[in-house]
Amino acid sequence: MTMTAALRMRAATYVLAGVAFACGPGSALAQDAVQQAPRPSLSSPAQMQADAAQEVQAPPVSPPPSPFLPAVRERGVLFKVTPPAAAPLPAEMADRTELTAPAPSYLLGTIHFGTPQEQGIDYAVLAPLLEGAEAFANEVDVDSPWRPDYDGYRWLPVETPLESLIGKEALALAQALLPAVPRQDLQRMKPWAVLALLEARGENAGEASMDARLQRMAAAAGKRMLHLETLQEQLQALDCVPAAEHAQVLAERLRKSWVLRIESAEAMAFYRSRNLDAWLASIDRMDGLDAPARAVEQRARLCLLEERNARWIGPLETLFQDGGGFVAVGAVHLVGPDGLIARLRRDGYTVEAVPL
Repeated sequence: MTMTAALRMRAATYVLAGVAFACGPGSALAQDAVQQAPRPSLSSPAQMQADAAQEVQAPPVSPPPSPFLPAVRERGVLFKVTPPAAAPLPAEMADRTELTAPAPSYLLGTIHFGTPQEQGIDYAVLAPLLEGAEAFANEVDVDSPWRPDYDGYRWLPVETPLESLIGKEALALAQALLPAVPRQDLQRMKPWAVLALLEARGENAGEASMDARLQRMAAAAGKRMLHLETLQEQLQALDCVPAAEHAQVLAERLRKSWVLRIESAEAMAFYRSRNLDAWLASIDRMDGLDAPARAVEQRARLCLLEERNARWIGPLETLFQDGGGFVAVGAVHLVGPDGLIARLRRDGYTVEAVPL
């Protein structure tokens, strides 16, 4: 993630996305398409920013204890993680050896578009935490080489152009909103790849992305690197829903393209106000989708969030048990009953929000 249910998921989860297109901000044609479309009864981006700011002043409401939800839900995107105390071995008990507690680790939720000013991120604050870490972990190596056999994850077959899946009018809207993408490339892109570009406001952050900047900082500091998945595994998660089905979601979103800008502003407001639970709740509503499209998005969510969290938690707990880790993953992976924070707390880890 952002804009719609799956878009907001992609805004918070995908890093490389397998899309090698440099898309600048919307052209005048794209802005006209947005401005002339009938608007739903949604708040403006400015109002959403104001609402998010107001929410920061309100005391958070803690849900009742549950075997599935964490008992404490703080605002934050940076969390200190402390592992449960290790049980001493018999020899250690006999020698009365004092166990040394591992150093705390840090878990940072990232967002894959926007500037540091929009995000409210100060890298000067993060630098000492990275310097003090023993190891750095993120979703995928941002320097992963692209292989020709990966093209099948992002490109449609030549005989099945995008227009055949979403229609001529929807394709024209996509072209207006993504003017930097050549038409011949847009015709070849799978629906998930188009959605990924739309949810990132057409931005190609590249080396300026949070993920790239943090990996560069860690590499420059000589930290041991851990990547939670390969580029191919990430592409498989993004491409887990057949293109013909995902096209239903893309077509609906293009018909209501004004929502992209509104919900993009909402996502950034939630991130900047550190209200990840509200962001996830907004994602879960799947506003504007009919029942078939919601079913498609639910399947995409399982691939992008729950299944990846389940694969990541083992390596992450090993890293946190050793201590001194700094982990940066998409922010929406952190929250919810199957989020990384809830999983860690269920396994006895202490997770505390750190102001940032």
